Amino acid sequence: MERVKETEKILTNKKFKSFMKKALFSRLVLFGLILIFQLFLYLLFILWLKPYFNLFLGSNVLIIFIFMIVLANSNGKNEFKIAWLVPVSIFPLFGVAMYLLYHTNGGGLKTKKKLLCLKNKTENLLQENQNHSEKIKEYSEVEGLSNFLINSGKYYPSFDSKVTYFKNGELFFDDFISKLESAKKFIFIEFFIIDLDESWEKIVSVLTKKASEGVEVRVLYDAMGSILASSKFYVNFLQSKGINAQIFLPLFPIFSTQQNNRDHRKIVVIDGQIAYTGGVNISNEYFNMEQRRFNYWKDNAIRIEGSAIKSFVAMFMQTWNISKKYDDNYEYYLNSCDASNEEKGVIIPYGDDAYNNQDLAENIYLHIINNAKKYVKITTPYVLIDNQLFEALVFAVNRGVEVSIIVPSVPDHFVTFCMGRVFIKQLIDMGVKVYEYKRGFIHAKTFVSDDRFATIGSVNLDYRSLFHHFECGALLYEKPCIEDIKNDFSEMIENDCKEFTQESYKSFPLVNRMIGRIFKVFAPLM
Repeated sequence: MERVKETEKILTNKKFKSFMKKALFSRLVLFGLILIFQLFLYLLFILWLKPYFNLFLGSNVLIIFIFMIVLANSNGKNEFKIAWLVPVSIFPLFGVAMYLLYHTNGGGLKTKKKLLCLKNKTENLLQENQNHSEKIKEYSEVEGLSNFLINSGKYYPSFDSKVTYFKNGELFFDDFISKLESAKKFIFIEFFIIDLDESWEKIVSVLTKKASEGVEVRVLYDAMGSILASSKFYVNFLQSKGINAQIFLPLFPIFSTQQNNRDHRKIVVIDGQIAYTGGVNISNEYFNMEQRRFNYWKDNAIRIEGSAIKSFVAMFMQTWNISKKYDDNYEYYLNSCDASNEEKGVIIPYGDDAYNNQDLAENIYLHIINNAKKYVKITTPYVLIDNQLFEALVFAVNRGVEVSIIVPSVPDHFVTFCMGRVFIKQLIDMGVKVYEYKRGFIHAKTFVSDDRFATIGSVNLDYRSLFHHFECGALLYEKPCIEDIKNDFSEMIENDCKEFTQESYKSFPLVNRMIGRIFKVFAPLM
């Protein structure tokens, strides 16, 4: 109770209110106003050139023609190219200017360069053990994917790690708190959302206690996802408790496409002996405590014990040090991950980001779909997929694979929900089984296939997760917990879901369907 009152005191503090006013109005709203103002000026420019309409029209056609040639010869997915063609075709100068700004973003290039340097430092400490290349041959089905993950990001397979599945946020939270309380050396916490509510206050209480005992505590959270906590004022508050806090990509009242590359990861590492990842963030609604929007929030997470933790340590260290000028003690933290647990199967943690040009998370999803022989079961809060994923799902159905997807029945983001229904309509037309989660909102991001493959992490089935954000997850092969994941899916289908049909889509309001179809064009850029 004392901690909650402490947070309430911060939220009512004049300095904090001043920051929030600037963050919500000066930054986000100003960002939108600048774009509207630029568009308004452009429209005035068109009106001013009205006497020279033929010259203006000809120059616009020339600009569009040149842009189409450049776009056709550039690298990238066709969906992104189509999304750019629309604004350029309507407002050529404005659209081309936005495109050039997107591809010449100095902040993003600087982040990419720093991240590459950090990856080189940590990857040199994650050199492949001689046993990896020989051991993975015993698991021929996952050998190729393992090679891809090693070559793409030095994400090595682990054969001595135990994985525990938590089918909801409540189970995760209880285990998470108990493991925090047992920390002896260091605690790394990285989340997209940290809300200043009771759940976070309980965690802060434990972290403060552990810091007073000499445990090193680091907390990293995204500025946009954790808007209430993303002020220097609140960072200083955490620092006063002995918690080393850092904001990922603070918001600034200027246009920068780098601001679209958010840290959507969910990572916890304790002493190099325990790691967590999954779909949960830190907020009451994820743990079904007070102050929640939905009747029930369905999510999941996994706890990892063993050498696989090294990859999560490396991912955290890389993201943590992006804005730092000094070198961290990477070797100390990575060498702390020496736990060994006897459990059959393979786990390969992985990370993805907007700067690696690998489409790493999508390739994992594609591998699971394309190699399925009996079934693929998927849970996701959003369905905004590119043609490659769409065709893979349809191809799997045509091969006789049972493809089932559980999605929310209620929106948390209205436009995204409308767009998702358009994608879902196309999938069910092609034979994919889609089920709406009726108990509340489902946020879990899970694939499970043929009782052998599974992956759990932060990666949604949308363009933001697959191509724009920093993400993470864990690929599981023949791990015992895969049975738990499959059973959780089956229980939801039996008790909490209703199949989405043609009639379901027709009952969706016409206006909402139109919004979905219109904005679907811009899905890659949103």
